[in-house]
Amino acid sequence: MSVLIETNLGDIVIDLYTKECPITCKNFLKLCQLKYYNGCIFYNVQKDFLVETGDSTNTGKGGDSFYGITYGLEAKYFEDEIHPKKLTHKNIGTVATANKSRNQNDSRFYITTRSDIDYLDEKHTVFGQVVEGLDVLEKINNCFVQEGSNRPLKNIRIHHTILLDNPYDDSGIERVPMSPQYIERDEFRPEANEDSSQWDANQGKTKEQLEEELEKKDARSRSEMLEILGVLPDADVVPPEHVLFVCKLNPNTKSKDLFIIFSQCGKVLNAEVIRDAVTGDSLCYAFIEFSTKEECERAYLTKDNIVVDDRRIHVDFSQSVAKMKSHQNSFQKFIRARAKPPISSSSNTYKPNNNEDDSEDEDARYTKKLKSNSNRVEYQYNTIDKHVDSSKNRDDNSRDDRYRHDKNRGYRDKEYRDNRDRDYHEQRYSDRGRDERYRDERNRNNNDRGNYEKRDRYRDERGYKR
Repeated sequence: MSVLIETNLGDIVIDLYTKECPITCKNFLKLCQLKYYNGCIFYNVQKDFLVETGDSTNTGKGGDSFYGITYGLEAKYFEDEIHPKKLTHKNIGTVATANKSRNQNDSRFYITTRSDIDYLDEKHTVFGQVVEGLDVLEKINNCFVQEGSNRPLKNIRIHHTILLDNPYDDSGIERVPMSPQYIERDEFRPEANEDSSQWDANQGKTKEQLEEELEKKDARSRSEMLEILGVLPDADVVPPEHVLFVCKLNPNTKSKDLFIIFSQCGKVLNAEVIRDAVTGDSLCYAFIEFSTKEECERAYLTKDNIVVDDRRIHVDFSQSVAKMKSHQNSFQKFIRARAKPPISSSSNTYKPNNNEDDSEDEDARYTKKLKSNSNRVEYQYNTIDKHVDSSKNRDDNSRDDRYRHDKNRGYRDKEYRDNRDRDYHEQRYSDRGRDERYRDERNRNNNDRGNYEKRDRYRDERGYKR
């Protein structure tokens, strides 16, 4: 009892254990006869472990059994048929049901790609063995998958299932003579109807080539994100091809020295040692701009790893676009915002700026610049102090105004306060008089009551009758 499964990578033949697992084998054969598996993909590929398929929704969360299709939802799942001593996961190509839990089997099944998986023996029903197509199974095992979901990047699909031997009765089953054709748009199974021709471009490519293409796509996506964030002027921006990056310089190396050294390879337009904008110290790297790309390449081949001021420098092509703007590939615009103005020359001779004295040293120029920066900072602090003083005076004036306003308001309200106090005292005196009258009357009543009691006691002592 065998079934031939045709996939887009080749054919697989499975022998079924119909005597040991009659219910499971009948479910599998009837679903193949109904063409239920046509169009299903291998949605779970765990390398050197197993490959899973059989879900018509291609998600791994669906699937229906033959009994559920025939008798309804109450018979959707069928019981396990486990034989741990006879049917085990010992060999590669073992076919078993991918049940959700105990006694919940449906259409989903898996094929092992590794031997001796003993811990699955008493959990899943083993009902078949791959006898042909182990090379196809190996291709599926080695396919590229998505990290986390183990879903193949390229859809591996079951095109057709053929019953080579069917021991069960076909009564009540409508025989399908051939596989149905794919529908371009199916609202119920959009994943199964994807056109796999989009993956034909990857046919015949090695693993290194595919990884290189993925890296290019990732680099492109990162560039677009940096453009959105405003870090790059354009996602397609490229560094200038005629500019060299020089690092590992001696802190005492000047721009003039590099200009003379690299002028041996061609016409140098600019030479710039990058310095700290605050302290003026050298950052030990520089940029050299040549007039042509060929001269830049010649300098890269001849000046790399040479010794300059007791330091072995390293030369490479510039990859920086931090100071570049859209449609501006000039090196002058690239370093315009640097700490000090660039060195420009129309010939291979060093020429300082016109507003600077030729005899003035580079360090002296930086010292002058630092002094100007300190003067500017001092001016800013003085301005802040003046602002604080003016704010303080303004607050004092406003406080005096509030005091005078409250004082005047008090004078205006003095008559009102006097009237209010007089009314309060009059009311208090009237209340006190009323309380005194009430107290006197109460005392008088108590005295009268005491007199009556004294009189009664006196009469009782004398024997008078009441």
